[in-house]
Amino acid sequence: MKFIRREDLDVSIRINIAMLALACQGVYGARTALAQEYSISRTFLYQLLNTALFCLTELFSAESLERLPVNLLDADRAIVLLRLEGKVSIASIGEIMSQYGHPHHSTGLISGRLTEFGRYLPHTLSSNQQCEVFFLSDEIFALGCPILITIEPKSTAILKIELASNRQSETWRKHFLDIEAQHFKSTGLCSDRGVGLTQGFHAACPDQKWVSDHFHEFYDLQALLVTLEAKAYAAIEFEHERQRVFNNARSEANIENRRQQLAQATEDCMLKIDRYQHVADVLALLFPALYFFDLRTGTLRRENQVRETILTLMAWLDELDYLALQDETQAIRSHIDSICSGYQRSAEIYQALSTTIPAKALNFAGLAWQYDHQSHQYKGERQKHYQAESHFWLEVAESLLAENSQTVLTQVFEAFDDMNRTSSLIEMVNSLIRPYLNACKGQITQEHLNLIMFYHNHHHYKSGKRKGNAPIEILNATALQKHWLELLFDTVEQNKLKVLSA
Repeated sequence: MKFIRREDLDVSIRINIAMLALACQGVYGARTALAQEYSISRTFLYQLLNTALFCLTELFSAESLERLPVNLLDADRAIVLLRLEGKVSIASIGEIMSQYGHPHHSTGLISGRLTEFGRYLPHTLSSNQQCEVFFLSDEIFALGCPILITIEPKSTAILKIELASNRQSETWRKHFLDIEAQHFKSTGLCSDRGVGLTQGFHAACPDQKWVSDHFHEFYDLQALLVTLEAKAYAAIEFEHERQRVFNNARSEANIENRRQQLAQATEDCMLKIDRYQHVADVLALLFPALYFFDLRTGTLRRENQVRETILTLMAWLDELDYLALQDETQAIRSHIDSICSGYQRSAEIYQALSTTIPAKALNFAGLAWQYDHQSHQYKGERQKHYQAESHFWLEVAESLLAENSQTVLTQVFEAFDDMNRTSSLIEMVNSLIRPYLNACKGQITQEHLNLIMFYHNHHHYKSGKRKGNAPIEILNATALQKHWLELLFDTVEQNKLKVLSA
């Protein structure tokens, strides 16, 4: 008998035929009907059946199960999961795979596989349509080599991550131009005062505004407060020691000498305590004064109001006549224009919303947004307090809106999220990247950074404000249809085919 190979019977159809043949065992005439239904010979049907039984016998035998490593059939997925989700070092991945009985577990092989995947992943995010986004940019270092990173603040999606040879203005200019070439048009940048970073941005986006980062602007002042606190506690301990020595004095001359030392220590202690307390009180007024909305009234803070408040508080600090403190206040005065420039954007957003929303409702919504924004900066009871305040003022705002109050307030919150005065979000992203650098002792490659960027953009946050959402979902307002691991391998395969066909 002559047999013809059927090209229309692909693997999935053959598997289905074998499963149906197994299922109809013992039913008279069932396999003959099955052969007729698929237009195949009974000989071919029994060949499929015998092959399936042989494979299943080998697969489910006790010896086979003992010899078969858990991750033998999917080593690549195990490597990627351990590296990205588990933040496991390459050496530790090799040890784990060795314990699971995988025959190939050398660090060179694992590193090579990760490099292979990263080679086909982009280091600049692309968009199908033109998007206007605000930039947050920063530099982190791996063994002295700068890693340039830019994110979008609302979603925290990484727009570009780059292992660069330097951080000069030309390097940053190309960095920003590469982002804009992928249809992400900048509406501004918030960053520290890195010379190369700021000059590169102005060269690439001359018409956009640069906003000084408040975290870095006032960091030295906050650090000085910590120093003053340490000095105050040291002075208290020294005064306590002088008191103990004075109490142990016996002769007239020794008592008088110890009394003078104690008086001097007490005077120095009071000076340092007063100095610390004065700075602490002023900073306690300064940082809430930088919020976009007044926590007492809900009114929006304007640029000139913030400027006046900062200058007044710096004058109060100068009253201490403390040289180190005056150096910090003078630096803040010299940067006052860039410190306050971010409030121009908030005024524009507020003005646009006020055309359709009553002023009182908008102020209460601003108050609710500000408390909600602060709640994500803390944990525990303080976080619960801010959340309760946010819910209360949100209900007040809803009562002043007639129809579709929840929809309107959601749009208001989304608009307020576009206000930026600090790059703390990129510091958060940097803290997520840092464990990967530590795990490889700073020996990072661009391919590994591509993997980290893809994972960060496509994995779902497990807690916080963005819980249950991936950065790319927030940025594109489109839900992902697959797990990030499936998307990663799909992207690698697609880009590999493009390279091979080019």
